[in-house]
Amino acid sequence: MRYIVLDDEIIAANYLAELIKENDEDADVMVINNPLQALKLDEKEHFDVYFIDIQMPGINGVEFATELKKKYPKSNFVFVTGYADYMANAFELDASDYLMKPATSIQVGHAIENLRYSTENSGTDGKKHRIKIICFGNFDVLIDNVPIRFKFDKTKELMAYLIHRRGSRCTSKEIMATLWEDEGHDSYYRMLKKDLYDSLNELGCGDIIYSERGRLGIAKLDCIDCDYFKWLRNKEEGSKLYNGEYMAQYSWAEEVNALIEFEKYSYK
Repeated sequence: MRYIVLDDEIIAANYLAELIKENDEDADVMVINNPLQALKLDEKEHFDVYFIDIQMPGINGVEFATELKKKYPKSNFVFVTGYADYMANAFELDASDYLMKPATSIQVGHAIENLRYSTENSGTDGKKHRIKIICFGNFDVLIDNVPIRFKFDKTKELMAYLIHRRGSRCTSKEIMATLWEDEGHDSYYRMLKKDLYDSLNELGCGDIIYSERGRLGIAKLDCIDCDYFKWLRNKEEGSKLYNGEYMAQYSWAEEVNALIEFEKYSYK
């Protein structure tokens, strides 16, 4: 795979490039210290992953990613920074990960293994179309066209919420507030997470779940065939899949259902 490391601190950039090579021996890594220069790269240049610092002269890392995403919507961004303040902005841009400096080799390896968008050499193609998520109507999860049977019904709702958040790294507090609308469910939540991991791992798909430091999310979205994701990519075409309901069994999904309903009829 081809990587860009974008950091105005030369020592930090070179160190990060070495961590990438530790985790991907065949990595082609370009180190750039100027974000404006990086934006001017020939459009024929293709890079699979961008490791980006936040605070840089000219434009910051979030602004850089925003501009790049206009040209290449499915770029993999991994932010590596000393500032936690921009985490929300990063995941709004569908960042694959957000690492605090100094990053470790393990963290960099985890980020490479859990890229949001698949690449030609990432090894994710074998999983494509194995996982099918149905959001329009009642929510359901199928692997190899067979519905998953979780140990707890609430596990399925946990999976639904992670899909609903489209790969965003959700805090435990956020998830529990959504699923139960009150506090005091920590032990039950841990049971649901274990059930989710065990059920997916048993079917060889456990790597679509991202978990770190009290956060949970869906990874490798490109490996998932999902009607809701299709709608997000192309609302006019995706609305043809909509049947009047979105995750019908969950009350917290009603706001998005209303939005899809509005969008569908705006095309008529």
